[in-house]
Amino acid sequence: MQYFARFLMVAIACNALAACEGGKAPTPPTVTAQFHALLDSLDDAPPGTAVVRLEEFARLYPDYAIVDTAQAEIARFRTTTAGDFHAARELARQGQFDQAESILEDLARYLPETPDGELAKRHLKFDFYFAKAQWLMVRQRHEESAVVASQLLDSDLSVYQANQVEMLLDNAANVDAALIQIEHVNARNSCRDLSILLMQRYAEEGMLPGSLSLADIAALDPYNSASIMRGLSSIEDYEVSEYSFSFTGVSKKGHHRIRVEDGLMMD
Repeated sequence: MQYFARFLMVAIACNALAACEGGKAPTPPTVTAQFHALLDSLDDAPPGTAVVRLEEFARLYPDYAIVDTAQAEIARFRTTTAGDFHAARELARQGQFDQAESILEDLARYLPETPDGELAKRHLKFDFYFAKAQWLMVRQRHEESAVVASQLLDSDLSVYQANQVEMLLDNAANVDAALIQIEHVNARNSCRDLSILLMQRYAEEGMLPGSLSLADIAALDPYNSASIMRGLSSIEDYEVSEYSFSFTGVSKKGHHRIRVEDGLMMD
């Protein structure tokens, strides 16, 4: 508290001197304290947001000497944006799209007249989101990629940009179809292996399990259960009689239901 009191006294003296030289009124201690509290709150703020809040302060107290300090801080924050556009692009390359988008939006919204702000504003119109869709596609997150790309179609796109988006959506649809087909094959293989396991169980013990779920398979065959469970998300409608069995195997993502009766797949 003593340090803060001395600080205020020095600030008041400096403001009084500045007021005499620049024609502005000395800054009241309460306004000086408010200004420095504002500066403290801007430590982690994006530059554009900091500039806006400082400009709001300057508009509230245009006749006090401290406004010159506020203007100096505004100029300082504007200079700190140099390189922020590149930093945002690097974050996007690492898949940190939310953080990158936040930086770009701050630059584009509050500092569009700066070089980085101008680049950010242009980048957010198309390239940022298209690059995000591509990044997701390459990493086999095709469903997320398609969502991002589809949202771009609502933007004001050039013919070339619209064609790029449509081609990416074509690729996403093709990948999706291929993965669904692979899911079907894996489910059928798992159902076949499970049927063999049940028939072996009957041959060895003369009876079939009274109930059957994925959790039961590991107990039935600890060595081969992993290959069966790899292609299925659940086993439903299991029925058993003295000599026969039937069940429905649900594929890993639920796109397919494989009906099996006495070892024969009915789909």
